[in-house]
Amino acid sequence: MTRWKASFIHLLISFMVVGSIAAYIIIFWYPPALMRMAKADKLLMLVGGIDLIIGPMLTLLVFRQGKPTLRMDLTVIALLQAGFMAFGLYSAFVSRPVFMVASPRIFDLVFAPDIDPELLAKGKEPQFRTLGVTRPLLVGAMTPTNAGESRELMDSISSGRGDLQYMPQFYVDYRQVALKLLQHARPLKAENGVSEQSAALLQAAARNYGRQPDELRFMPLRSSRGFAVMLLDGKTGEVVGPADVDP
Repeated sequence: MTRWKASFIHLLISFMVVGSIAAYIIIFWYPPALMRMAKADKLLMLVGGIDLIIGPMLTLLVFRQGKPTLRMDLTVIALLQAGFMAFGLYSAFVSRPVFMVASPRIFDLVFAPDIDPELLAKGKEPQFRTLGVTRPLLVGAMTPTNAGESRELMDSISSGRGDLQYMPQFYVDYRQVALKLLQHARPLKAENGVSEQSAALLQAAARNYGRQPDELRFMPLRSSRGFAVMLLDGKTGEVVGPADVDP
């Protein structure tokens, strides 16, 4: 076997492994519409690029049929590549999105490092006290009405621990806020500060979800890393999906 063939085989194997990891990250954590706003595209490109280049390139450099230390050399290369891949996967895991929080005027994509463990433990339901490992959990958030909880919220904001979206004790089932959101949702049209270009992108996103633009409304979607929008059913408030648009 020539070193070029060995390098090519290594490249194919790397593609399969990196592709499987990337597929999981895209399917469960960062669908394409959230990739840019969450800055996950840069992480995937960095990790994938390093793994796809370093392993096959080193194999190309060291491979020689019959070389006494060939097995050891390839083992070291595989370990280096696995280390880079593990680091990338760990980085993606610890920074993964865990909650999609809908408050009356906006959606927030909340990442695992954003939530203080003490605040997480105060969630009123078991699912609100857990950082999931698959898709972000869709929840609603209700502004507290009693004085004690309102004071706690203000203290959390003033201390820098987090606003409403970072306080699972105020999370509720999304269905409790779905219809209220429609009071602040906007049509997919070029009006009220929405440009013609943004409106066209919103309408295209609606069609990509198999819906007609006039059936949907949108609300801002923000995170600590960027912005997008969330598309909603105009009658029920049901979440249709995110769109990579910043109107």
